[in-house]
Amino acid sequence: MDPELLQKVREASGLRLDREGAFWHRGERIEHQRTLSVLRAGIHRAKDGRWATRIGAEWGYLEVEDAAFFVQRLELSREVLRVWLTDGRELAAEVGSLALGADDALYLRAFGERARLTRAAQLSLSGALRERGGAFELEAGGQRLPIGRDGGPEPVQGR
Repeated sequence: MDPELLQKVREASGLRLDREGAFWHRGERIEHQRTLSVLRAGIHRAKDGRWATRIGAEWGYLEVEDAAFFVQRLELSREVLRVWLTDGRELAAEVGSLALGADDALYLRAFGERARLTRAAQLSLSGALRERGGAFELEAGGQRLPIGRDGGPEPVQGR
């Protein structure tokens, strides 16, 4: 395919990921679970730094409203959060990477990128969250660890 035409097709994918982790295509919410699994697993940064998603060998740009990755489940230990992302990956994140953002949403760093906790994941931490002096802390292994402030989505930077 002509490179200019291919770029136009990628630009016009019509795919959007909202702040709750739902995928949309040209205004219609995508509900098919296998399609969602493929779209989530394909999320990556394109060479120009913008978000994209891959399906097989092809990819298209993805409009991301807030965060591209979402934490669906986590387990808290002394200094590590065991994290399961909605794309199926599992990782360990530092408890200290938790940050509070707009609308009281919690975020952490995954693979160097912001990942937003789903409502269920955030609720699973409710028993360990403490407020002190207008700031929040996470109680883990007898320690109280401060929860930082999320700075919002990073600006797109070419890579």
